[in-house]
Amino acid sequence: AEARRLAAEAQLASIESRVQPHFLFNTLNSIAALVHEDPAGAERMTTQLASLMRSSLDSTSKPLVPLEEELRVVSAYLAIEAVRFGSRLRYVIDVPAAARTVEVPRLAVQTIVENSVKYAVSPRREGGSIAVRADARNGRVEIAVEDDGPGFDPSAASPGHGLTLVRERLAMTLGADAELQIDSRPGYCRVAIRLPRAATES
Repeated sequence: AEARRLAAEAQLASIESRVQPHFLFNTLNSIAALVHEDPAGAERMTTQLASLMRSSLDSTSKPLVPLEEELRVVSAYLAIEAVRFGSRLRYVIDVPAAARTVEVPRLAVQTIVENSVKYAVSPRREGGSIAVRADARNGRVEIAVEDDGPGFDPSAASPGHGLTLVRERLAMTLGADAELQIDSRPGYCRVAIRLPRAATES
């Protein structure tokens, strides 16, 4: 049992190490692209990245964080990308107070949002819309990220794909009762984390 626990912790650390540098490198590339054409925008992005990284580094010892804390990371990330994409990125975060106390794997929601930016906003001239919503009822909490992009085939996700990593982190931190549900078709994609409220309360 101890060997299994240590192996699971090592696997979780490996997954987290793949998530954080991926986001950091993408953001630094965005800043670099703005340095000459929009120095003020690059400066704002640098300040927002510093704020985001402080929030992230403060919680590196905790695999689970309150949704409220995760949403601060998501907000900082979207603000960074809004500088990059301008009016092409439209987003809303609509999460009631009742859902903000539940705990989720650190950077899980941010990874899903980043996936939407990558596939629904970045490749399209008209950009796209992203909505982060949550609902707490009947003993369960659902956190959903929706976009109006081209959609994708969930069965085709590779082992290193961001959503695959989120599913693995859910399993290792919250167990079998936590689910990642995907509803994707042309013009609409919804990725939701569903978990029992009891599993997130101390």
